Amino acid sequence: MSLHFWKGNWDMTTKPYANNRADYIINLIGPSKNDRVLNIGVSNIPEIEIKLENKVRECWIIDIDRKKLNKAKRFLKKTKLICGDVTNNVQLKKNYFDKIIIIEVLEHLDEDGMAVDIIKSLLKKGGVVVAASPNNALFHLINPVKYFEHKRHYSNEEFKNLFQSRGFIIEHFNIVENWELLANLYTHLFFKFVLKKIIPFATFNKYSRRTYMKQNKRGLDLIIKAKKVN
Repeated sequence: MSLHFWKGNWDMTTKPYANNRADYIINLIGPSKNDRVLNIGVSNIPEIEIKLENKVRECWIIDIDRKKLNKAKRFLKKTKLICGDVTNNVQLKKNYFDKIIIIEVLEHLDEDGMAVDIIKSLLKKGGVVVAASPNNALFHLINPVKYFEHKRHYSNEEFKNLFQSRGFIIEHFNIVENWELLANLYTHLFFKFVLKKIIPFATFNKYSRRTYMKQNKRGLDLIIKAKKVN
């Protein structure tokens, strides 16, 4: 199967590129008023859903962490929140969603392939998934989360094949983020566990934001848009 990239000047004036992660993901989703969109996994501040919920027919979130869902609820007006594990018999309608987002989740799951199969079953034919996950770049050797929370990191080909082998066509692939991702992680962990404070994760973002403005050959995160074709 061929790999398609958007053509253009590789700058933030050419979609899907943007000057921040949330807008980049929304551009990849390409929301319309008739879309039903599901996000698997939520941040404490759900900036993607805040921007998305008024652009689509239905916006849903599913997450296993009720505390995070309760925090997210304070920022949302129309989004439907479900506490549950998408891989464990959650009662979501099959062939219901037009778009699904799964950002920084697959690397935590024992059965990432089963999760992609479930995503496929939830999507309508022609529906798309936007997924992101850490890669196996050398920089991740000093990422403590890799050893305590992640089941795996992916090579470029492993991440593409996770979807291609299950009946998806890759429509967009990029490598984003840089050393600032780990600087943010260590800063966050220091404040959380040493100073007992929670601060915004993106303390450093000047250079990492640039990675969302163009196509990159290297970085610390893989991001993909894939279309269900059968």
